Amino acid sequence: MQQASLFDRCKVNTNWDEDIFVGLKCDGDDISIHFPLGFDISHEEKELRSDILLLLDTIRSTTSRKESEYVQGIKSYEQVSFPVQAYLEVIFDFYKRGYYKEIEVLYNVAKRGKINWNRTIKTQKAYIQDGNAYYLDFVTKNNSLQNDQMITIIHEYCVYESFDKMGWLFTNSMPQKPRIKFNYRMFKGILMDKIASTFNDNNKMLFRNLLAIIDYTGSGFSTKKFQYGTYRFEYIWESLVDKVYGISGKEEFFPKTYWNIDKNVVPNACLEPDTIMLCNNDVYVLDAKYYKYGATKRAVDLPESTSINKQITYGEYIDEQKKFRQKYGDNMKVYNAFLMPFNSKSDKWMTEDKVIRIGQAYGDWKTNLKSYEKVQGIVVDIKFLMKLSSRQNEEEIRVLADKIAKYVNEEV
Repeated sequence: MQQASLFDRCKVNTNWDEDIFVGLKCDGDDISIHFPLGFDISHEEKELRSDILLLLDTIRSTTSRKESEYVQGIKSYEQVSFPVQAYLEVIFDFYKRGYYKEIEVLYNVAKRGKINWNRTIKTQKAYIQDGNAYYLDFVTKNNSLQNDQMITIIHEYCVYESFDKMGWLFTNSMPQKPRIKFNYRMFKGILMDKIASTFNDNNKMLFRNLLAIIDYTGSGFSTKKFQYGTYRFEYIWESLVDKVYGISGKEEFFPKTYWNIDKNVVPNACLEPDTIMLCNNDVYVLDAKYYKYGATKRAVDLPESTSINKQITYGEYIDEQKKFRQKYGDNMKVYNAFLMPFNSKSDKWMTEDKVIRIGQAYGDWKTNLKSYEKVQGIVVDIKFLMKLSSRQNEEEIRVLADKIAKYVNEEV
């Protein structure tokens, strides 16, 4: 694939009308990569391939709903006949761990062999006679060196197939050619045995992806029409914000409502804020909004009244509950903010800052003297956020908290 064609195949969606799909589309030789609103596409091929890898890895790691499309055009949330996800997973795993080498001890049930008594006692039925326990079957260590070597060879085959089918997205180079010709029955039999006997979750997932590739190769079916991605990137945006800034166990911050009917108390579904962030014993209620303001700078593309009022309700609930002041101290403050994506390098922004405060929202039904009553508008560089892989990034939590609190405390 020529360098220019790879750039031509990449676009940033507008989030208008039907231009909302984020991910990879393939229809014959027409292959396109669709980035989310606000993403800055690199201008060098090496960096562009890193962008593509970042995009697909973000989709893979933040949502289990990856839309696919069959040849007939029927949309489904299941895997397509062409196992695009398996190819990608094998490539990701290869970048992370290299070729599979047998390092975990495998066990099977047999009449003879080196017995693992702990596993035998836990998993096998004992027969009692004269007060003694007897085992007819034992869990023994599997020392099948031939099969272990074959798994590595099958992995080599599938890695090569994966790069042949999808690797052009990431690199111009190819891994070593497989040392063995395709043998469907043998490959599948060995993989099925490994899936049944392995206890390592990462390895089991790898073997299942290898099996998907082997099944597809052995089926003789060929399709060049599929897509891998999502039409609902707002869920991924929420997940990214929550992963980087949020705490786990945020359920205690959910305001609850009830109906009392004939002395029967019936609970309603809770209001659920997207993300709760904690910094210096203050509480920050964050609402991730995958809105277009970062691309347009138009007020019409900012969160509406219903979202603003909901944020104020969240803040009021937390501020007035004694349990939170007992937990975080009498000086606890509650802050509110909307987080929207933007491209810091675009013509509309041209800034080195990855997190910018753009204004605040408030309601005329409040005095606006409480810290939570002025909801801060924040834009976060979407590519920057996608690159932050760690849960609860302490440095970025502090940066965001300072950005929000600075303006609220100046005006409250």
